[in-house]
Amino acid sequence: IADYADQTSKVESLVQQLADAQQSGAGVDAALKGFASQNGVAQPRLDSTAPTDQQASMLLKTVLPASASYDPLSSATTQVQQTGGLAAAVAGMFFGNAFGLATGGAAFLENLKGAVFPGIQFRSAFAQNGQEGALELCAKSQAGQARTHVAYLWAYRLPNLKPPDLTLTGPSYLPIGSASTLTLKAAKDSSVQQLAHAGDWRIVPVAGGSAAAVPVKLNAAGSLTLDLSQASLQPGDYKLTALWDWDDIALDGLLHLRKLPDFSHVQISPESRQKLIEGAGPVKVKLTGADFEFLEKAAVAKAAGRASSQPVKFTLPSGARAGDQESAQVEVDPPAHGAYLLALTQASGEPSEVPFTVLPPNPSLSGLPVHVSLQEEPQPLHLEGEGLDRVTAVSSDAGDIQGAPDSAKSWTGTIRLKAGAKVGATFAVALKLKDIDAPVPVPDCLKIFGPRPVITSVSKSVPATVGLTLQPDELPAGTVVGLSISYRHDDGGGAGGADSRPRVALGCKGGNLRKAFRLTPDDKTPGIGLSAASPGMLFLSLDPGLVGYPGCVLSATIDIEPEGASGAYALGRVVRVPQLQQFTLTGEQIDPSTYAGVLKGSGLDVIEKTGWDADHGVPVNSVPQPVPGDVSLQTLRIGLPWPSPSPHASLYVWFRGEQKGRKTTLTE
Repeated sequence: IADYADQTSKVESLVQQLADAQQSGAGVDAALKGFASQNGVAQPRLDSTAPTDQQASMLLKTVLPASASYDPLSSATTQVQQTGGLAAAVAGMFFGNAFGLATGGAAFLENLKGAVFPGIQFRSAFAQNGQEGALELCAKSQAGQARTHVAYLWAYRLPNLKPPDLTLTGPSYLPIGSASTLTLKAAKDSSVQQLAHAGDWRIVPVAGGSAAAVPVKLNAAGSLTLDLSQASLQPGDYKLTALWDWDDIALDGLLHLRKLPDFSHVQISPESRQKLIEGAGPVKVKLTGADFEFLEKAAVAKAAGRASSQPVKFTLPSGARAGDQESAQVEVDPPAHGAYLLALTQASGEPSEVPFTVLPPNPSLSGLPVHVSLQEEPQPLHLEGEGLDRVTAVSSDAGDIQGAPDSAKSWTGTIRLKAGAKVGATFAVALKLKDIDAPVPVPDCLKIFGPRPVITSVSKSVPATVGLTLQPDELPAGTVVGLSISYRHDDGGGAGGADSRPRVALGCKGGNLRKAFRLTPDDKTPGIGLSAASPGMLFLSLDPGLVGYPGCVLSATIDIEPEGASGAYALGRVVRVPQLQQFTLTGEQIDPSTYAGVLKGSGLDVIEKTGWDADHGVPVNSVPQPVPGDVSLQTLRIGLPWPSPSPHASLYVWFRGEQKGRKTTLTE
């Protein structure tokens, strides 16, 4: 009977593993490999094309090499038809082919049944795991005898060994409500596989209280799977116990049971949020706000539509299930900027979502280094690049910087250099951005040069052919004027810029620009001439109307490399003036004190009044008329008081909107 019990245990294990493999769809070879490893036998090699009974016979010969299968409760051979696959074939063959034990053994059993258990028909069986922890018996399928009851018997050889000495070595912090795997270490002369003889597993609170039965599965790898999904337990410290024969045994080590932490307050730390920048590459993000010891998976998905998530790596300070873990690190490779969700999954729990934002790429600057001139306080500073609309402040060791973005591509401000700046020195700047605490450094952004050139004065000359008085700041359009520009240039080394070649840029302050010009002395530019009169002086001749429309404040800058351009210097305001050629006073009387006159010239439509002095004018009520045969000339009928204040008095004209008359070179 003891030998039969040993064989029953082996066949029971083989059938269980074959049945599990069949239900899960795993290969038979994997099940046989695990069985051979556990029982110290060679792995059977099966021909999958052979009939099932032949494969079963091969397996039994391997499992029970000393003898064929036998059933000590049966004295005759019974052939049983099997239809349940290889596992059922092995079980049926084990029960169906029976023969005697040692001499007298079968007779002893028969006498024992008749004397002690009359009316009972015994059948051999072995146990199998059923669904939801149920125990199922596997036995021979045959009809019962009349007037008898069927009793199923199965047996195990008592190990007659001392309990194994085992210690918990793996993570001992377990979440209530889910299954956990425990790793064990066996002392000398002990084996984890000995736990196959243990049963009635229970978890016992150390602080006292009722023990709870829990399902425990011995794994092939020498570990235990402890299922806490159904047990009603409170957080605390527990011991894991079992029955060894009729005695209790306990594994060395405590199990610390915890409820799954609440992840509703998990967030990414502020310093980590600022690292999530598009294009920054993989960054380690710190999570806070919960105990992360049971974290098992992390994944990133786009918030809009919750598209398919991408798993990401994570690490815990002390390792998984090693006690309180008040933080965790997740490695994220920031995708395109936008809103995302970090899904965190604990043991047997639903994912918790942590929203976060990937920031746009950091601003970039172009055209570096930017020239900064020595001994100029303060001076303009202009930066160009991408993403500059996110810049809230700019700082540098070069000096004090003030300003603000004009757009995503432009930033304008001023810089006041610190004392002691040297020509040739370069400085970094730090860009302070929205949503980011740490400034973004831009190395070698500023370079110190000698003082920029400075326009010191401008003198102008207007041809007498204009024929009327101009204000000091006026430049008549349609007339070539001469401008003498004096400037100062020091390259920072005391050379005075003697060998430099200046360039003059012409434009308008405040709009009304017709065309911008950049001129170098002796360049050939139609309608405009520039020459170097002497060191530090340029002579410019041009028609102001080529650069700007009336109202344009014509400006000039002088650019000398490498120091850069001067500030813009206002040359004068472009105005439209009439060209007066002739004035005739007629004898036609308009009213008792006013007589008609005629003006001849061009641009006469700008004249609003006429008179003999700058304060008293007669409104012009007529429209200029073209001169027949010459469309460039006009005549304009005007009125003047009579008599004139003096013989050959000068004519005064008023431009539209002006309060004072302008003296002309025309007389009556």
